[in-house]
Amino acid sequence: MFNIVKINWYICSMIYNKEYMAKRLESLGFATNVLERYEEHQRFYHTIEHLSEILNELESNDLLKDDDYFLATIYHDAIYIPQSSTNEQDSATLFEMESNISNISNIQRSTIISMILDTKKHTSTHPKSKMFIEADLAIFKSSLYRLVKYENQIFKEFQYVPYFIYKEERVKVLEHFKSIHEKNIEFLINYVKCREPKIGIFLGSFNPFHKGHYDILEKAEAIFDKVIIGFGKNLDKNNKTWDIPDKIKNRQITHYDGLLTDHIEKDIIHDVTLIRGLRNITDFAHEQNQCEFLKNLKPDIKICYLSCDFDHQIISSSAIRTLEKYGKHKQYML
Repeated sequence: MFNIVKINWYICSMIYNKEYMAKRLESLGFATNVLERYEEHQRFYHTIEHLSEILNELESNDLLKDDDYFLATIYHDAIYIPQSSTNEQDSATLFEMESNISNISNIQRSTIISMILDTKKHTSTHPKSKMFIEADLAIFKSSLYRLVKYENQIFKEFQYVPYFIYKEERVKVLEHFKSIHEKNIEFLINYVKCREPKIGIFLGSFNPFHKGHYDILEKAEAIFDKVIIGFGKNLDKNNKTWDIPDKIKNRQITHYDGLLTDHIEKDIIHDVTLIRGLRNITDFAHEQNQCEFLKNLKPDIKICYLSCDFDHQIISSSAIRTLEKYGKHKQYML
């Protein structure tokens, strides 16, 4: 019986996939590239899956046939940068701009903008906002399995925040929503309070941070709940400042000047595992020697060694710095 229910839910949730959303947008005179925004690298919860869950909730309340609810769903998180405090305003502005060439009326446009803006504080200023906000927050009425997945996704979106700050602020946010489903939210609060995430720390001069480094980072993030990236100054290397790639700006980034063991000891208050990337056998031999030094400096240090893919074995920061002089380095950059 459980399997049948699970399969039926899965089939229902898949009705409102990206293809369905694109076709309906086109029928209303909207471009479909707004959906690509939900695949951006900083998104883990605010994705197409989230839109699908809202559409299913609206359908269960017989509201999905109303285009206002559909468009508010598609655009309410169209612009989502976790560090920004203006996502709702920016999303509403994007909708207003893209709706100018659509088939909807001015009244509809005004209604949908209000619905989008009301998701910022989850307070209704328009009659349709109440039901839309309820659909947006229906995640809190989900199964415990889905709630844990949801919390892990939100944690990933805010991984740029030091964990002790995230935990404190996240509990405050969840307390605010207790009226929606007190039992489930109490469960989430306890989960956040008791959780001990596995955190790795990827340290190096990263001068610059390139595709090979990113390959190691992705492998580490498949193992750890969170990976902190630490940029250090190496006095034996060229210390030209390179821009931090946009692709990693959603991670917690630290800077240090000195021994990496000192940085872990003094500046990182979590229990962390040091991540080291290996390109080849030469790197492995070097790291074996370094490991003994690290253990002498910090006896309790934990180290995880990860090998990069074959395609990235030739990439090094020093080679990129050389190639930059001839304008041949960009293919190796993020």
